Amino acid sequence: MLLNQPPTAANQPGARAMRNRRPTLVELEALRATIANGTTAGAAQRLGCSQSSVSRALALLEARLGVPLFERAGRLIRPTAEALAINDELDDVFHALDRVASGLAAGPAAGRLTVAAPPAFALALLSRAAARFRAVHPQIVLQVEVVGSDAVVALVAEGRADLGVTDSAPLHSGVRLEPFRLSALACVLPSGHPLAESPVLRPADLADTPAIALTRRHSMRARIDRLFAEAGVERPLAAETSTAISALELVRAGLGVAVMNPFPLADDADPTLRWRPFEPTLEYRSCCVLPAAAPPTPNARRFQKLLNGLTRADRWSRPA
Repeated sequence: MLLNQPPTAANQPGARAMRNRRPTLVELEALRATIANGTTAGAAQRLGCSQSSVSRALALLEARLGVPLFERAGRLIRPTAEALAINDELDDVFHALDRVASGLAAGPAAGRLTVAAPPAFALALLSRAAARFRAVHPQIVLQVEVVGSDAVVALVAEGRADLGVTDSAPLHSGVRLEPFRLSALACVLPSGHPLAESPVLRPADLADTPAIALTRRHSMRARIDRLFAEAGVERPLAAETSTAISALELVRAGLGVAVMNPFPLADDADPTLRWRPFEPTLEYRSCCVLPAAAPPTPNARRFQKLLNGLTRADRWSRPA
């Protein structure tokens, strides 16, 4: 029941016809502002309009949808379950509108590029790429979303990121993957470890060595575990962590060794860590994640090209 509207407002003459029309942006803004503020007066202040305008917009929206959106609770109005569900669905819509508004506010010659990546890629690769990109395109505002690989794919598929970078992308019909770097499984140890100078390491070599592992939500965790199981070796687990960066820091602290993707974190100049080849090997493909249903934006393509050229030659990875 919405404010002073009669109980059958949604069934008044003309209401059924209104349900065939889409809600307007003004009505949806009124809904979100009222839910956020708890009163139509607060919503009006937030939107910079009159309280009667907010009440009218809510009444129209309720008539269009044919469901009650608010109930009175003393001086406040309480959103119904239907109103809260609608508000949740609108999050992505208004996020996209905010991005459009930000781009317009920056000026007609400017733009915005949103890139999503897991922490390891954001720290070791995107930071350098972003600096180089801004040097060439100072009018472009960069937004780097640091999230897990699943979220990278979701952000690109939903249009909330122009480009993603990851080495562990789940199958998703909303994106396509363009590999740019290949790397092979390696073992990272603290410098000074008895195995740190071994030419190659195998599961049997690590049978009695405490292990640092990525959590099981990482797709490669099961495959690495299987390599050890097939060799008849049970790794003594010291710690699990959700990010490659955290795994490196645990190794650096002497907690154990990790078998993981060396790209893009391996740095042979780091005196505190040693990376060694590992057999049997598994291949990693580091990919740019792009939308499947639409061509990449020009800025996304520019950034992708720069990323490919920026990746330096090293002993742990090669061009795809």
